[in-house]
Amino acid sequence: MNQSSFSPALAEDYSDIIVRKVQFSSVSDQMASSSLADLADLAAKSASLLSQEVNEEYSIVYAPLSDHLSTVEEIGYSSVPKLFTEINVVSLEASGILSARIQSFLNLSGAGVLMGFLDSGIDYTHPAFRNDDGTSRILRLWDQSDTRGTPPAGLSYGTEYTKDMIDRTLFSGSIASFPENNEAIECEAFPAKTEIVPAPAPYLDSRGHGTAVAGIACGSPDAGEGFTGAAPMCSIAFVRLKSAKQYLRSYFRIPENAVAYQENDLMLGIRYLTDCAAQLGMPLVICVSLGTNQGGHTGQTPLEKTLDAALRTPGINAVTGTGNEVGLDHHYRGTPLRMGDVTEAELLIGQETQGFSLEFWAAKPELYRLGFTSPLGETISPILPANGFSRDFSFLLETSQITITWGNTGPFDGDQVILMRFQNPTPGIWRIRIVSSAPSNGFFHLWLPIHGFVDPQIRFLTPDADTTLVIPSCAMSPVSAGTWNAYNNSLFLHSGRGYTRNGIVKPDFVSPGVQVTCPAAGGSYTSITGSCAAAAVTAGAAALLFEIGLRQNPPRYFFAEELKNLFLRGVRQRGSLAYPNQNWGNGEMNLSGIFQSFPSHFSSGNI
Repeated sequence: MNQSSFSPALAEDYSDIIVRKVQFSSVSDQMASSSLADLADLAAKSASLLSQEVNEEYSIVYAPLSDHLSTVEEIGYSSVPKLFTEINVVSLEASGILSARIQSFLNLSGAGVLMGFLDSGIDYTHPAFRNDDGTSRILRLWDQSDTRGTPPAGLSYGTEYTKDMIDRTLFSGSIASFPENNEAIECEAFPAKTEIVPAPAPYLDSRGHGTAVAGIACGSPDAGEGFTGAAPMCSIAFVRLKSAKQYLRSYFRIPENAVAYQENDLMLGIRYLTDCAAQLGMPLVICVSLGTNQGGHTGQTPLEKTLDAALRTPGINAVTGTGNEVGLDHHYRGTPLRMGDVTEAELLIGQETQGFSLEFWAAKPELYRLGFTSPLGETISPILPANGFSRDFSFLLETSQITITWGNTGPFDGDQVILMRFQNPTPGIWRIRIVSSAPSNGFFHLWLPIHGFVDPQIRFLTPDADTTLVIPSCAMSPVSAGTWNAYNNSLFLHSGRGYTRNGIVKPDFVSPGVQVTCPAAGGSYTSITGSCAAAAVTAGAAALLFEIGLRQNPPRYFFAEELKNLFLRGVRQRGSLAYPNQNWGNGEMNLSGIFQSFPSHFSSGNI
């Protein structure tokens, strides 16, 4: 059962390339002709490339790093996987979930619904993920980094574990004696079977983030601990994401100890979860509790488009959190400029910063040039952009180096993006000079990396708190939840704000996310605060709505837009505010408000 074939998805000497298909007959043709990746000689090299399909629109291609197919200047901005991290830094009552669950005519629990997660892992031994008889509520588990077993059908790396295999482990009596080196173990309690099983926590969730998020969304009730998940009878499918490859960490200059996952692994995780739902014949709610600032914040990244595509199928919904970026000074917005006008964005860089990346975005057909002034007064004059052009800049009196890559997001979007990568920057105030090279009717934006990917001392001196929601919460179809403090009835201080750069109303609404009780890896309970908690609460509420549809005759599988509209029917709004707005979206999530709006409608079994 152990994997013997080579897996480029796990190989550090292979690059991962996101390819958007353009109606070609083979991956070689797609790649050679794709304007998202300027790869003139790729057809000749295609024999050395391996690919993995995400959906009808995207594929992942793996190329040896020696082929020089890994950077923005080599394959285009959209083709380089962006890096994502965790978005975390009372609640069920405040969101109306408990009052909805205890309605005599509803008695909701999420039964019959599959909840999908893409995260750090899950402690499958925890009581929060087990039935009353001790069996697991986890039906499928794909560990992307585990090479001991068989990958999921149609996928080329990692190991898939089923409920049967997990139950064998739970009842084998061998959990406490698993070796720390994570070698394969056979369950002696089932001598007729020889499947290997995953090692227990903390191996499957050493960080505890995935365990916490899954528990908030759908953890089993524990009366002794006063705990229940939002939808405690949901079945679970989980993708334990592998860590990002070193070449991407180095390229984007994120800290060595940063928790980072690759965009393409999340995209394939979405494929896996939707495949599981189809095989099991269950509606699916995908909870995405990760985020990034890399991308144009218009809902057009490959991950966001993959989510949108998945949600076109009835019975599939997704929830994302808007992040915790407000107050961290990671976003700058510039006002419209006349052709030839100049403005400056001031960036404070602290001591001992080794490096970081920074992105500039502007909508077509606007065009800008960038220049720099260091804290010591050395200047780089604004440079005329050229698509796909990259240039290194050094300074005479300091060790600072800036690599600037100009480009756009391809013919499907066309926005201007400039990637700046700083190495050993001199501490102090840097000035970025922005010069308009074409008539401008819009705004330009700069984003520093998300919290965790950049030194907290790096910040803009005149930041903009709006458009601080993280990707993928800019996607059109998923429910995007901001974070609300149910304890003091206020917006959470760091809750990511909308709207998107192209004016889409996000967040859709806000959900409780402060000091939310959750399971901790190892069997205990704790609490977490942040966007990940708000996303998990909302995902549980979505599962309860799906359950209502399953009770119809015949069962009703909601489209994502229908489910979102039901949520919006129940939101609480404050008379002193105008809605929608960048902070609260359309209001505060209130699941019971949906049923209060249509009491006879729901009690009669109609939708």
